[in-house]
Amino acid sequence: MKILVIHGSMRKGNTYALTNEILSRLSSKQDVEIVEIGVADLNLPFCTSCHICLMKGERFCPHRAIMEKIQTVLAECDGVIFSGVTYMRGLNAAMKNVIDHLSYLFHRPALFGKKGIVVITSTGAGENGVAKYLKTVLGYWGVNGALVITRKMRNHSTKVENVQFLAKETAKLNKVSDRFYDWIKSKRQISPSSKSIAIHNTFRAMSLSKYAESECDTAYWKKEGFFNKVYPVKAGLFKYLIGAFVHSSVKRLVKIVGWAYTRKISKNQMKSKYE
Repeated sequence: MKILVIHGSMRKGNTYALTNEILSRLSSKQDVEIVEIGVADLNLPFCTSCHICLMKGERFCPHRAIMEKIQTVLAECDGVIFSGVTYMRGLNAAMKNVIDHLSYLFHRPALFGKKGIVVITSTGAGENGVAKYLKTVLGYWGVNGALVITRKMRNHSTKVENVQFLAKETAKLNKVSDRFYDWIKSKRQISPSSKSIAIHNTFRAMSLSKYAESECDTAYWKKEGFFNKVYPVKAGLFKYLIGAFVHSSVKRLVKIVGWAYTRKISKNQMKSKYE
């Protein structure tokens, strides 16, 4: 099995060390191949929100030469580990920049069946909120189950307290690493969140609509056979109903807004013609 690790920190500090604790456990398995990419080594310019990846395809990204390795390994891997840092209660800019360059995955989710781990540290606060954000992103991209490891770096007042903390953290790391490996090995299907179902069906409806579709999105959804599926992974009856409702609602809304916008454009064109 292949696991992609994206090290989001610009230096090899606390988050890097914590991520390596997980990697040391996974690499002890004979069938695990780990591919590591550090954002500090990419020299990736900031995303300019040119929308080319959304409208024409990710291969037209002006920074494709840098992003291509990440995109290739993402497609090939069985699991992905996002390792990020908390700056001012938010995700650090370098890691966010990589996610921005992968925005097309919100429109064209391609990571179904893959598993994930989110690793976040802080020296103050906010690590839980950042971890939740990254886990949500992975869910929108199709990742089928993501585990979370957070750690607040701090000095412990007593030697006894420090030993207890380390024992607890070691047990947590063992549990997460083993579960991640077992999920991939067994190809276990994890039920997606209702939010992921809703977002998926929002884009499904938009890709079907002549008013909101982009040629690239529509071609992708047709190719993958997603048009007639509420969700590609088993989710349960209740979540399927949520997806069907969202799809139907967004489809009607896009049709109404699209019709009104088209009518407005036609009126303006007629007005300009006779002025």
